[in-house]
Amino acid sequence: MKLGRRALLKAGSIWSGALTTGTLATGALTTGTLGFGPLARAMPLADVTIHDSRLGMAPAPGAMQAIDLVDERRARWATIRSGLGTARRVEGATAWSDYVMIAHELQRSGFRRVAEVRQGRVWQFVLERARL
Repeated sequence: MKLGRRALLKAGSIWSGALTTGTLATGALTTGTLGFGPLARAMPLADVTIHDSRLGMAPAPGAMQAIDLVDERRARWATIRSGLGTARRVEGATAWSDYVMIAHELQRSGFRRVAEVRQGRVWQFVLERARL
């Protein structure tokens, strides 16, 4: 099964239904299990997770590197601006303003947006490095 942008957009209706009925647990997107069968098996775990401890979000288990935005702000976004080295997949849960900045910086480093879901004040997102 090839997972493309169209498949993810079609799955968006499933996401919204799951989010409104509460069947998709908080952080499900950041653990690589999107909450629906066929696509959940196609999604690999993240190399890097980004979370904001001010919002009460804990880093998702299974990632090789976890970035807390509280520390990242103190470092003037140095880790994110570096392009995250050889990371292929980034998942996160942040506020909208942080998500926009993160997505912009990582798109400059070759990442593309794969999925984004709003859950209250928190935006859960997935970015993948474009294949060469």
